[in-house]
Amino acid sequence: MLIVVKKVPAVQLTEAWLLQVNPQFYAFRWITLLLTQEFNFADIIHIWDTLLSDPDGPQETLLRICCAMLILVRKRLLAGDFSSNLKLLQSYPPTNIGHLLYVANKLQ
Repeated sequence: MLIVVKKVPAVQLTEAWLLQVNPQFYAFRWITLLLTQEFNFADIIHIWDTLLSDPDGPQETLLRICCAMLILVRKRLLAGDFSSNLKLLQSYPPTNIGHLLYVANKLQ
């Protein structure tokens, strides 16, 4: 995930932030549980529909969605310290799923 985040110019997180908050602290749960702990059931159905219908395959789409999640909370991440950022990423705030998927789609 770290490689993907570094390649996406829209994320534009600082190198120091990337080194401070290791993706294994939050992305492991996001990816292994297919985001089921981050969103409600209706939103998960929408996300999974996107994952399964994307011709690029679910893996690429899932990584783009994870990057979009970082983009949407970028300002809060850059303003926060390690503990607040980790709490934010491990308990992702409510968000508009349509907008999240739009941002993820723009990362193609």
